[in-house]
Amino acid sequence: MSIKKQATKGSVWTSITRTGINVVDFLVYAYLARVLTLEEFGLAGFCFLFIEFANTLVNAGVNQNLIQRAEWEDRYAASTMTFVFGMGLIAVLGILVIGTPVAYYSYSELAAWVVASLAPITLITSLQVVVTGKLLREFKNREMGIAKLCATLFSASTIIILAEAGFGLWALIAGKLLNAILQYSFLVYASKFKPYFNFSKEDNKELISFCLPLFGMTIMNFLHRKASNIFTGIVLGPASFALLGAAQKGILVVTEVTMSSINTMVVPSFSRVKDRGSLGDLYIKMVAVTASIVLPIFMGLAAIADPFVVVAFGEKFSPSAEFMSISAFTMFPSVIAWFLPNLLISDAKTHDAFKLTLLNVFTNIAVAGITIWFGIKVMLISLVVSGFLFLPVRLYIVTRHIPINIKALFATLMPSFVASLCMFLSLIELKNILATIVPNDIALLGCLILTGAVVYPLFLFVFFYKHTRSQLVELNAMFSKKKK
Repeated sequence: MSIKKQATKGSVWTSITRTGINVVDFLVYAYLARVLTLEEFGLAGFCFLFIEFANTLVNAGVNQNLIQRAEWEDRYAASTMTFVFGMGLIAVLGILVIGTPVAYYSYSELAAWVVASLAPITLITSLQVVVTGKLLREFKNREMGIAKLCATLFSASTIIILAEAGFGLWALIAGKLLNAILQYSFLVYASKFKPYFNFSKEDNKELISFCLPLFGMTIMNFLHRKASNIFTGIVLGPASFALLGAAQKGILVVTEVTMSSINTMVVPSFSRVKDRGSLGDLYIKMVAVTASIVLPIFMGLAAIADPFVVVAFGEKFSPSAEFMSISAFTMFPSVIAWFLPNLLISDAKTHDAFKLTLLNVFTNIAVAGITIWFGIKVMLISLVVSGFLFLPVRLYIVTRHIPINIKALFATLMPSFVASLCMFLSLIELKNILATIVPNDIALLGCLILTGAVVYPLFLFVFFYKHTRSQLVELNAMFSKKKK
């Protein structure tokens, strides 16, 4: 099977299993949103930021290093596991020494206990890195996805059972710990790799040389993604943090299922392309297909945010609807910029990938830090505007190494952009009309979703028939089993 077929198949399986994982996760999230108070819900989310940050430290660049090596060596994998486990121990120590006091003085003693209880997750995550690297390298996305889905199902059941038993916030913590343990166990089984530890100075030198630029990039990428949440939690408190978190949850689920699934295949597929001069054209094709799938989902989510938030999380989260609608518009510049760092990594330009991420995090932190004092709405609008303003700079950094026809890129994306916006405006008008006729939010939500599913392709075929037909041909080529 060709690399293109393997990458496509891998992306599909990643998307399928991530859909299952994210649906289960979303249902648990929605359940807890109704069971816990806004303050408890926001507190749990804020505390988990410490664990997410620590997990980025132990994952930084290690998977990419294992994937891009010419040959797989168990000895080198064992050295990598020793290296990452050591990083995990340091990260856990950092959580206990730094994160716990910060949570205590920022919020409460309960917050400190929550952070300390979640700390072991980082150590378990460090053990997963090598086995997931092996699975990704071998395009075993199906096996990896099924392992993670099974762990999610078990942990979700545990959370609900414990919550119903009255354990409240601690039900979520127990479920998160169980999920980490089960994921590691299932992934080891799926990878057929027997983990063991090995120490080698030469291997450590190679790991540090490759991973150091990506280490900084991963940290910066975390801050880039979480800047708005961090500032909201610090400045406005746990209740506002919970409202913003609910607004971002639907967007996060869609992103994980679509953009992140595709992004995981950029390095393993693009790094093995023999004709390096074709990377720019391949990038344009990938972005065009992604935009045609992703943009209508995000614009549809923006249009139906009001009934969606009420149905999913309850009336107390209704202010989140406006935040969700605004946040969805970040996808227009993001669909272009999302794959750029990994595109550079696939061409071994890790230092420039770091510069690109540094730009992303600097703009997000600066914009969020300055505008949060005027409220969440002003901050989110400012983040959308900054995404458009800095997109040319991001493209310039990449095109210094990988030739991308910018005119062709935007010409290819224009149909998806226009059709998605037209669908959004149509749904907004329809929602205003149906709101007086259909009093039930679930029925209103169903009508809007069905209308969006019809209107978007209709706009594409009526106004951009030639482009739409070529996109369908490209998709067919990706999934066809015929040899080219």
